[in-house]
Amino acid sequence: MGEKNNRWPAKRIFYYILTGMIASFVIMLINYNPRTPWVPQWIGHMVILVSAIPVCYYTAYKLTPRYLYSRKISAYILYFLLCAVGNAIGTFLFTMLIYQAVTGISVFNSMLRLLSLFFETVLINISMISINCIIKIIADRYFMEQRLLEIEKEKVSTELNFLRSQVNPHFLFNVMNTIYFQIEKTNTDARLSIEKFSEMLRYQLYECTTDKIQIQKELLYIQNYVAIQTLRMEKGSDISLFIDTEMENFLIAPLLILPIVENAFKHVSNFKDSGKNKIHLTVKNGEKNIFLVEAINTYDQSNGQTHLLQSGGLGIQNLQRRLELLYPGRHELNINKKEETYQTILKLQYND
Repeated sequence: MGEKNNRWPAKRIFYYILTGMIASFVIMLINYNPRTPWVPQWIGHMVILVSAIPVCYYTAYKLTPRYLYSRKISAYILYFLLCAVGNAIGTFLFTMLIYQAVTGISVFNSMLRLLSLFFETVLINISMISINCIIKIIADRYFMEQRLLEIEKEKVSTELNFLRSQVNPHFLFNVMNTIYFQIEKTNTDARLSIEKFSEMLRYQLYECTTDKIQIQKELLYIQNYVAIQTLRMEKGSDISLFIDTEMENFLIAPLLILPIVENAFKHVSNFKDSGKNKIHLTVKNGEKNIFLVEAINTYDQSNGQTHLLQSGGLGIQNLQRRLELLYPGRHELNINKKEETYQTILKLQYND
């Protein structure tokens, strides 16, 4: 889900081949046999190095993340050696046949020479694969440190912004309680709004102080937000919130769902027939620890109403940024414009 493309660009392959040509020439000089032409010897060593490109890619980009990063050292070493030896056998036989076809000199008449060349091919394969794996590990370590620095900066920035905007919570709750009791008991909608808003504020001030929070608390916050927003909508508006009853109680970064729900309410249509104004919200569990949030809202094209797409909107942009930092390679955020509706879908893979 959302994994980065690990394919090697053409420029990198070009540099690899160029380096292989130079390295093969040096190796050929070290193992130079004056009784045979040097060009076929160079071509043979070059074929050995170039043929190692696929196995170098597979070992560095597939085996290393799957086994080495998962601490399956024995399996990693086994597959590493199988790749190196298997590729060496195929390359060795192919190279020897080419060499014999080009020079007319049989290379299968000396077992000692064959074994020497074969072990040389194996060592070249192991060396090339090891170099590429080391480069991959160093690059991954570097990018991981950079990502951790970005997350730390993002966290510090968020905390600073929160502190700048924070007011004394006890004072605020006391004021809200005062307003609540000043509202007439018959005005149930206003009292309900104060209650829901108080719960939301308490969640933001006291609960959202950790990196991860239980999904049930996050969903309760969303339910309160939807309840307040529903009160300000026209009577008869088609507003629904479906939450999977079998939702697992996993952990999630706080306030990830809010921008999607907030976006739907902010840009919902305002048709005179309130029944045409629709906001449908769905939250459910999928297979393989996939958490799904879907928001569908109508919009009014005749009024030139715009919607915050992926390329715009501070809330959605911030959400995308947080997802990239907190759930790299484990999320999908898609926004689809249809005839008179916008659909926002967030898929998140959790491990907790």
